[in-house]
Amino acid sequence: MLPERLSAMREQTRIGRYRRFRRAAAPTTVVQRRVAGLSPCRAMAEAFAIYTKLEKPVILPGERFFFTRTLSGHIPAPVPGLPIENISADWELLLHQGLSGRIAAAEAVLRTPGNTPESMEFLQSAIAMMQAASALSRRYADAAEQSGDTAGAALLRKVPLYPAETLHEALQSIFFMYSMLHLSAVTLQGLGRMDQYLFDYYRRDLAEKRLTRQEAGELLAEFFICLNRENDLYGMAQRGDDGQSVMLGGCRRNGSRGDNDLTLLLLETAGEIAMINPKINLRVDSETPAEILRAGVQLTGRGLGFPQYCNDEVVIPALIRFGYPPEDARDYAVAACWEFTVPDGRDIPNSMAINLALAADRAIRAAMREGLSWEELLQNLAPEIRKQLPPPHSRRELVPNPLFSALKGRCIERGRDLHSGGGRHYHTGAHGCGSSTAADALAAVKKWVYDEGRIPPARLLRALESNFADDEELRLLLRDHSPKTGNCDPATNDCLRRVFDAFADVLEEITDNGFGGRIRPGTGSAQNYALMTRREGPLRLRATADGRRDGEYISSSLSPAPGVCARGLLSILQTYGTLDYSRLCNGGPITLEVTPAYFRSPEAVEKTIALIHAFIRTGCQQLQMNTLDPAVLRDAQKHPERHRDLIVRVWGWSGYFVELDPMYQDQIIGRQSYGG
Repeated sequence: MLPERLSAMREQTRIGRYRRFRRAAAPTTVVQRRVAGLSPCRAMAEAFAIYTKLEKPVILPGERFFFTRTLSGHIPAPVPGLPIENISADWELLLHQGLSGRIAAAEAVLRTPGNTPESMEFLQSAIAMMQAASALSRRYADAAEQSGDTAGAALLRKVPLYPAETLHEALQSIFFMYSMLHLSAVTLQGLGRMDQYLFDYYRRDLAEKRLTRQEAGELLAEFFICLNRENDLYGMAQRGDDGQSVMLGGCRRNGSRGDNDLTLLLLETAGEIAMINPKINLRVDSETPAEILRAGVQLTGRGLGFPQYCNDEVVIPALIRFGYPPEDARDYAVAACWEFTVPDGRDIPNSMAINLALAADRAIRAAMREGLSWEELLQNLAPEIRKQLPPPHSRRELVPNPLFSALKGRCIERGRDLHSGGGRHYHTGAHGCGSSTAADALAAVKKWVYDEGRIPPARLLRALESNFADDEELRLLLRDHSPKTGNCDPATNDCLRRVFDAFADVLEEITDNGFGGRIRPGTGSAQNYALMTRREGPLRLRATADGRRDGEYISSSLSPAPGVCARGLLSILQTYGTLDYSRLCNGGPITLEVTPAYFRSPEAVEKTIALIHAFIRTGCQQLQMNTLDPAVLRDAQKHPERHRDLIVRVWGWSGYFVELDPMYQDQIIGRQSYGG
C-alpha cells in the first residue's frame, strides 16, 4: 500500500496538478525563424538551447525527483522529417559515464585526425546539447538550494552530469534526461530493461544499508508517478499512447538468467501505483522463476492491461534468424507498444501497415469474378499485398538528434548521428493487420463455395458488392456458421498461415528498405483495426466474406475478429501457436479479453500462471490480457466522471477509458470477453 505522501502525489498527478506550472506555449514559430539556414544538426542544437533556457525550475517541497515542464505543447523537430521515436536510449551508458563522460568522449573524437566536416558538426552539436542539459540541471540545483533543499541541490549537481552511484541518483539521471530528450523532439521513447541496468545500484544500496527493500520500492513508486506527469504532452494517436514501456526479466546478453529481486520489486511497484505509465513488459520462458511469474500474473490481475508477456523461446531465435547477433538478440526490449528493439541500431518498427483483410477480400472478389480455383485464389494474396506497399524510395528524411545519439550505442565514437549511420542496423517493420478477419473470410469461401458448393460465386460477389443489402440470409450464414479463427479449427488455421506466409514472402523479396536494411513482418495492428475500416479511395475495405459489413471493425493484432466467441482461451493460444514466428519478428501480441469475474475467483492466479505456461508451450510470441466489463464501459461513456481511473488495454498500450476517442471506446466495448 502506498504511503500517504505518495498517494497524495499520485492523486495530484492524476488531476493534472503539475500542468499549472506551464506558463507559456513552446515558441515553435520563433524557433523556426532562429534556425532558418542552419544545418539539421546545428538547428537541433540551437532549438534545444532555446527550449532549455525557457524552462523555469520548479522545486516542490518533499519531492525527490526534479523536472516539471513549464512549456506547454508538443515540441516538434525544427527541421522537416522523421524524428527519433519508437526506441530507447542506452540508459546504462548515461548512468556509467554521465554527460561529462559522453562530452569527454566526443571531444576525444574531435581531436582525432581525419574527421569529416559532417562528423565535426555532429560532435560539436552533441556537446552543445549535453552542455545545455547540464546547464538546466545546474539551474535546478540553484533553485533547490534557494528553497532550502540541500539534498536535492546536491543530487542535481551530481547527476546527470556525472556517473550515478546510488539508485536515487540513477533514477534522477534517467528522469531528467528522459525529459530532456522529449524537449529535443524525441517521442515514443522507451525505458528499456530497467531491472538490468538498475540492479547493481539497488543491490549496492541494500548491501550498504542506504535503503531497505521497502524504501527502494517507495523510491521507484515516486519515479513511476513522475512518469505520468506529462502524458498529455507526449501522446500520439491518443492520450496514453506515449511509448513509456519498460522491459523486465529474460536472459542476459550471455544467455544466463537475468531475473532478479528488482524484477519482482518493479512488478510490485507498478501494481501499487496502478497508473498507465510505465507500461510493463515481461520476458518469460519455460525456466522463468515461479515468483517472477506469480508477480507478473498478480499485476495482470490488477486490470491495467499489462504486463505484456514476451516468449524468449520464440522471440530470440526469430531475431537471430533475421540477422541480429545472438548477444544483441538476447538483449532485446520493446519500442512503444510491442515491436522489438535491438541494441546499437535505428530500426523503425512501425514504418508501414498492410491490410491483410483487404488483400484477402480483393483476392476473393477476383476469384469469384474470374472463376479461379482455390489455389489460384491463394496465389493472388501476395500480389494484393504488394499493391499496398509504399512506392520504392518514398521514405521520409530522418531528422538527426545529436543529444539522443550521444546516449545511443557508439554514435559518438563513430562520429555519426544515429540517423546518419551511427548505428549498426536500419531495418523497418510492417504491421500485418486484420489477419483473423482475412482468415475467416478465406475459410468461409473455402467451405461454402469450393468444398460444399452451396454458395454460387455470382451470389457471393453480388452480396459483397451490395454490402449484403438484399441477402441477409447469406450474411448470417457466413457470420454464424463458418469456421472462425480462435477455435483451433484446421481450416482457419491453414488460412491464417497462408495469409502470413504470403505477407512474409512479399517482404522478404525487398532487399533494401531505403535505409540500407530489410523489412520485418509483424502480427500487430496498432490503431489500424479501426482506421482501416474508415478509409476511402483505393485502399477502402468493403464488406467481407466472413459476414462483416462495410464499416465494421476488423480484428486487432492476434485476436478473434469482433463478435467471434472462441471456444476458450486455450483454443486461442493453440490457434496462434501454429504461426511461423521465425518469419514474423516485428512483434504483435495475442490479446485476450477476460471478464472481471475471471480474476475474482480464488484460483485465478494459479489458472493464469497455467495459461502463461500454455502460451510458452504452444510457441506463441506475445500475449496481453485485458479485463473488460461492457456494462461498466458503457456506463463510463455516459458518466465519465464516475470512472476517471478506469484503465483498458487499447492496442499495445494502456490508457484511461474515458480519455479515449469514442471510436476506440466502441471497439473495446465490442470485444469478446471470456470468463476462463
